[in-house]
Amino acid sequence: MFRPLSTLCGLALALPLFAQNAEPEIILHQEGLQIDVQPMGKPLQALDGELLGVRAVKVINHGEQTVVCEFQVPAEVRSTTPPVPFRIAPGAQVVERVPGDYAPGQPYAELRCSHAP
Repeated sequence: MFRPLSTLCGLALALPLFAQNAEPEIILHQEGLQIDVQPMGKPLQALDGELLGVRAVKVINHGEQTVVCEFQVPAEVRSTTPPVPFRIAPGAQVVERVPGDYAPGQPYAELRCSHAP
């Protein structure tokens, strides 16, 4: 009796740790492009002297054409200026700050990418 109960208690205590390590949700509209988007979180130390303490994503273009991406930010969390589109050359990667403030339970970021005109 003691062993199953202790196992259940151990799992109950460890569950919050697993929940904290879940990947943030990034909504990606990529129109068939060969790109990867990775959450950078809120770094505790600077990455090459920038992005200290802000939410960011790394976008990697594995395709052979330049890609243009733009964050989709709901009006209620948007600052006074709209998000600025950014370009990613073929084989390159870009780290971009996620604009706006999101409440818990909302997506980490929403990003729309397409071929550059």
